[in-house]
Amino acid sequence: MQDILTIVRLQFGIIFDEDSFNYSRFVTHLQYFARRMLEHDNKNSNDDFLFEQVKIKYPKAFECTNRINNYLESKHHTSLSKDEQVYLAIHIQRVTSEKIK
Repeated sequence: MQDILTIVRLQFGIIFDEDSFNYSRFVTHLQYFARRMLEHDNKNSNDDFLFEQVKIKYPKAFECTNRINNYLESKHHTSLSKDEQVYLAIHIQRVTSEKIK
């Protein structure tokens, strides 16, 4: 989890507002993601439309999910599902668009 937070922080050059609602939601999402990853619970709806829309609407956040995915593949031999990329990109967009302390 900390590695993912570091990837986001470095890519966007931000300091997280750890008291913010969006940061709390992001960390909660990462905790559940880590649990799903450890339990190999990789359900995927294959919603290509939503995947493509998020990719277009939030290109920087989506690029960050690709970096996270590369990290996960190299260090943990797992990868993000399309659903996980969508949700992660949305959370990254929210947390990085907040005002920095």
